[in-house]
Amino acid sequence: MWVRNAIGNIRTWSLRNENSNAFIVILSCITGCAAGFGAFLLKWIIKFIADHLQTLTGHSLHWHEADLWLLIMPLAGIMLAVAWQRWVAHANMVHCTSKIVDYLNSKNYSIPGKFIYNPIAACGITLGFGGSAGAEGPIAFAGASIGSRLGKLLGLDDKALRLLVGIGAGAGIAGIFKSPIAGVLFTIEVLRMDMGAAPVTGLIMACVCASVTCYAFTGTQVYMPYTQQAGLGVPIHWVALLGIFCGLYSLLYNWVTIVMRKFFSSRRRPWVSWISGGMIVGIILFMFPAIYGEGYPVMTQLINGDHSGVLASGLLATPEGDTSRFILILTVMLILKSLATVCSNSAGGVAGDFAPTLFVGTLAGTVFSMAAESLFGIHIPVSLCAMFAMSGAFAGIVHAPVMAIFLVTEITGAFNFILPITVCAAASYITVVTLHPAGRYIETHYDDLASLFRKS
Repeated sequence: MWVRNAIGNIRTWSLRNENSNAFIVILSCITGCAAGFGAFLLKWIIKFIADHLQTLTGHSLHWHEADLWLLIMPLAGIMLAVAWQRWVAHANMVHCTSKIVDYLNSKNYSIPGKFIYNPIAACGITLGFGGSAGAEGPIAFAGASIGSRLGKLLGLDDKALRLLVGIGAGAGIAGIFKSPIAGVLFTIEVLRMDMGAAPVTGLIMACVCASVTCYAFTGTQVYMPYTQQAGLGVPIHWVALLGIFCGLYSLLYNWVTIVMRKFFSSRRRPWVSWISGGMIVGIILFMFPAIYGEGYPVMTQLINGDHSGVLASGLLATPEGDTSRFILILTVMLILKSLATVCSNSAGGVAGDFAPTLFVGTLAGTVFSMAAESLFGIHIPVSLCAMFAMSGAFAGIVHAPVMAIFLVTEITGAFNFILPITVCAAASYITVVTLHPAGRYIETHYDDLASLFRKS
């Protein structure tokens, strides 16, 4: 009884102060802390599942070596994620970012509480079993649901609920990347939410709280620390050319994504999509184990000039000294990574798109710099090109150049390279919008394709 009375008193106080700037900031901080813990929990689930699968099979399932288990693990993960959605969550959670936009556009800001934990569980299963994608969309959806439920608990109006949905989504991104500025820009640049001064302050505080919460549980190290020696640099015209290269690749990446999503959505029997998607990912992982999961260890190696583990195993293992073959295989990986990602998050699995864009960026930068030296004798630091190209690929694929700039600098800690990172992102984005002015990332990538779950 005392709990009900306490909630009633809090609700009465909140209704009396819901237009107060301080009240908005307080709610934002609470939402941010909860979203940050959700981000930590999702990362923990992914690692827990992957580590236990490694123990069960007796082999490394991340990227160190390949074996036949990699052929079936992604399929098992997708089928388990589908089972979770159909029989536990009773909801389709594929393309979580589009779900947030659907709620915002429908002016129905009451997101059910089950979407706080169900996206985390389904994404943990998908990626833990080897799905080659990211964790951003699901945690953003969980954060949006946290904000929505908190607002509903306090009896806030639709205007306040809408703000909390956007703030929660940004906090989820900030927590999963440990990047507060990226979380703020996700809400403003990707979701395109209009906010006043007080809500923006609340959004900033929520993203800071989410990042600090995740730091508290995982440590203060950034995900992909850049540790190369000082003094390296790339002439700015080569950075701009790298950005154009990333922009052209982004068009190919987007095309593969759209074609495959239409393929999966057009299947009359959804199990065809589930099985075919899982098998495609499994075959790709068998050839290139480095594509397993989110790929942060591989990205960290590449931006620090270490190529030893990228193609050290798998069906097409290649020695680093064979430069021509190395460049050719990395180019093939560039194409197959986009295919593996769309199969992981569109064929029944639950995952995000942002980490894969960073991954293909490191590959694109490596290919660009090594090809320039091999074909034209032009030496460009490979590690720097790999790092700069992360922002180029992200800007071109996600259509969010400002978010790309700050995300890459925050997760690598390379703030002294913010100028070339900016140039690469800008050149890529300009290339994409010039050649294919398709509009927003949401419209390009998350067309409301027919649900796989309503066809059975």
